[in-house]
Amino acid sequence: MIDPKDMAHCVDAIRHGSRSFHAASKVLPRRLRDPALALYAFCRLADDAVDLQADKAPAVLRLHERLDKAYAGRPEDGPADRAFAAIIEEFDMPRALPEALLEGLAWDAMGRRYQTLSELRDYSARVASAVGAMMCVLMRVRERDALARACELGVAMQLTNIACDVVVVARRAALPAAGLAR
Repeated sequence: MIDPKDMAHCVDAIRHGSRSFHAASKVLPRRLRDPALALYAFCRLADDAVDLQADKAPAVLRLHERLDKAYAGRPEDGPADRAFAAIIEEFDMPRALPEALLEGLAWDAMGRRYQTLSELRDYSARVASAVGAMMCVLMRVRERDALARACELGVAMQLTNIACDVVVVARRAALPAAGLAR
């Protein structure tokens, strides 16, 4: 399915770019571990492609072009793109899932701010629930309830990450505990 050289690159990218996901992947059975690492490498690369650019709008458009190529079976000449194209083919990955991720990355690129928890959940559904649903596809689970629970877990994990970031920023700014509670 995935070329071993491309897989090695994806593993290395996650080992250095997302140590927590790399560690968590070790409990997955090998038949799921490699596709999960390749999927996450593509998602990580997509996130970095937007976050690390000063001019973010063209970066998002470029990601859509890369996704088009992957779904056409002619991925960009890069290990994560080739591995993701193999995943698309092997697991019949619904295009709406990575499209949702790219929509969330586009929201990041626009500098969108969220005024309500509902708006923040909408964002989380795109950037995190989409990945959870893609993981279900890798596990060949497509039952509506299972997908819904994976999406809820994605939102919960994203909100947890955001809360952790808020605490870190507050501590660096030496906000008093009362300010942090607000």
